[in-house]
Amino acid sequence: MLRIERVGITTVQDVGRRGLAHLGVPTSGAADRASYLLANRLAGNVPGAAMFETSGGLSFTALNDVDVVVAGAECDAAISSRHAAHCALTLLRAGETFNVTRVREGVRAYVAVSGGIVGTPILGSLSHDTLSGIVPVALHTGASLRVGVAVSAPSSLDMPVRPDRLQSLRLSPGPHHELVGSAAVDGILRGAFRVSESSDRIGVRLLGTGISLERDIFSLPSVPLVRGAVQLTPSGELVVMLADYPTTGGYPVIAVAHPDEVDRLAQTPANQVLRLNWREPGAD
Repeated sequence: MLRIERVGITTVQDVGRRGLAHLGVPTSGAADRASYLLANRLAGNVPGAAMFETSGGLSFTALNDVDVVVAGAECDAAISSRHAAHCALTLLRAGETFNVTRVREGVRAYVAVSGGIVGTPILGSLSHDTLSGIVPVALHTGASLRVGVAVSAPSSLDMPVRPDRLQSLRLSPGPHHELVGSAAVDGILRGAFRVSESSDRIGVRLLGTGISLERDIFSLPSVPLVRGAVQLTPSGELVVMLADYPTTGGYPVIAVAHPDEVDRLAQTPANQVLRLNWREPGAD
């Protein structure tokens, strides 16, 4: 068992909900899937076990001895007064408190406990969906969370794995690419975009100098989205969908980001400048 002392900017996430986009329910799950999977592997958990995704302010106390692993963004993590190393197995003894005070490099840290967080799934998942308001595991001060049993021996990495800073984003043409027009495409490829402070688990907003459109294309039928879909808004912003994506809402999907780089984009802080480029057909 764990007892929550502070929530901060934290949700519980697993691999998410599959096959419900036609009902308007996003996949949700970990925003940075690579870091999530790494944390679970090091904790000895099954790949889909639930854990904490936090941008800081998380604090919980172990009511029984449990192993803890932190992956993803580099953060200030400690057990009581001793430092908890990145990608290293750390024993949290009964009565000790684990804290993630702040994230220093990146956006999201993943805190896995051996055995994973246990609860009652909603639509097949324990993931907190910030868009739909689906919260299978409510986090609040004093909440008690159950922990399962690890399926393999927990371990540590000799060299921590940290998300590297994203400088450019590779894109493939989306279903509405041809509706945008050549002038807008040229603007995308030549321009630089800045990650907006209003980005969240729903999507990362990219602010540029504005994109010239040849005609109005913002009244399309609303259809399901996918993680990594790049939408163009009437203001000329681009929004790259993360875990809690909505439906299109009439906005065109002009491109789709490479899956690996969506993980890296989820760790890209506000005000980072990105270049966009088209992926070569058949490229990894």
